[in-house]
Amino acid sequence: MDSWKTLAAAVMVLSTTQAIAAENNNPFQGALMITTIVPAVIISAPTAITSEIPEYFKSAKTDALAFIGSGGEIRGAEFEQASRYYQSTYPSPLMSDMQLARSIATSF
Repeated sequence: MDSWKTLAAAVMVLSTTQAIAAENNNPFQGALMITTIVPAVIISAPTAITSEIPEYFKSAKTDALAFIGSGGEIRGAEFEQASRYYQSTYPSPLMSDMQLARSIATSF
């Protein structure tokens, strides 16, 4: 009985396909990987870091809509906080408060 188990194990081992490691010894493939993957990682990492949206802008949508609807007279606390954050983050504000309110309302 043990000989049948040994024979069955030997047949299974010999009949299976071998797993081959994917080693790239080809210098062209290595150079191609370096010229395509490395620049993509270098470019995408800073983009991902700077594209994070502060919570100030996400929570200020309803106040921004009120600001737009009132023609700039109603300034909610969350929109005011987002506006102050925007003005303190960027030395020269790129948008007016109305433009900021419209961008918050349409983006979030």
